[in-house]
Amino acid sequence: MKHPRLKYEQRTFAQIDEMAETLLHEANEQLIRIDMGLLPNDVQSRNYAKFRLMHLQRSFGESIPLSFRSTYNSLWSQLYRLEHQGDYKHPYIQQLLIQLKSHDSSSTK
Repeated sequence: MKHPRLKYEQRTFAQIDEMAETLLHEANEQLIRIDMGLLPNDVQSRNYAKFRLMHLQRSFGESIPLSFRSTYNSLWSQLYRLEHQGDYKHPYIQQLLIQLKSHDSSSTK
């Protein structure tokens, strides 16, 4: 029986472990390029890694196997660190900040 999520982009993998190793490696390489300054620390560059990690999460279902969990969690941590180092703010948070600033400026008048 074939695993339904052994495809990513235009690639098909023979085993889920092969897909996991490949996608984790690609995500890691992208995060290293961002850290080294070879790529900008922007949403588009980070999404390359993020989408691979999210695909693995969906493919494995309930939990990531122990053999991949440490690397998987570490890559998510690196991704979050890069998001907070950059100028990224979630659109909802941006909207709240704008509302707060406008409320503060109107209340001081």
